[in-house]
Amino acid sequence: MRMIVCLAMAAMLASCQNKQPYELAVDKYLEDHLKDPGSYQNVELGSPQIITPMTKALEETTRRVKAGELPGDSVSSKLAQIKAYFISQGTEPYDTLGWTVRHKYRARNSYGALELEEVTYTLDKSQSEIINVQRK
Repeated sequence: MRMIVCLAMAAMLASCQNKQPYELAVDKYLEDHLKDPGSYQNVELGSPQIITPMTKALEETTRRVKAGELPGDSVSSKLAQIKAYFISQGTEPYDTLGWTVRHKYRARNSYGALELEEVTYTLDKSQSEIINVQRK
């Protein structure tokens, strides 16, 4: 019986050590910012999505097309222009600037009620520090 308990504890310890840097950053953020960290229930934690100059350019170009500022058929040509501009300025268009991770969870608020939260974390290049949090 003692052996089973020791194995279970070793497995739990090993699972904590196998977390990715972004998971550790999220854990730290939640511990520091939740009203009741013990009430935390993970619903979904996405995988990190890369942020590059070109992904930011695509987001902005798409936003401008939806706003009617650019014609929809010009997205490819606009992105080609933006890529050429980055290169002319000495910026690698596909360099990693950071990462984003979407997270859905439940936790108790100040009044003790469980709330469903959906957030997007922006992390640094190393995925070890959250530099921005955007709530849905």
